[in-house]
Amino acid sequence: MASLIETAPWIVVLERHRPVLFSVSGGLLALNYWMVVVRPRACAPGELCHIDSPFMRFNRRLYWISLALFVVALAVTYGSLLVLRWM
Repeated sequence: MASLIETAPWIVVLERHRPVLFSVSGGLLALNYWMVVVRPRACAPGELCHIDSPFMRFNRRLYWISLALFVVALAVTYGSLLVLRWM
C-alpha cells in the first residue's frame, strides 16, 4: 500500500471523498438500471434498445457485473472499517 501511495499520491485525495464517490457510483448504477432493464421493455421488437437484442443482453451482463463489483467494493471498504473498530 505504501508503494502505491508513493507512486500515485492522488489516491489519498480519493480516499477522503469515499462517501461522495460511492454515492455518485450508486446513482450512476441506478440510472444504468433504468437504461438497461426498465426502458428496453417499452422498445419495439427490432429496435436496438429492445430487451431481446444482442446489444441489450450484453449491456445487461455488463450492468450486473458492475453492480457485483460495486457491492464487493462497498462491503470491503466499509466492512473493513467495522472490523478495524472492533479490534
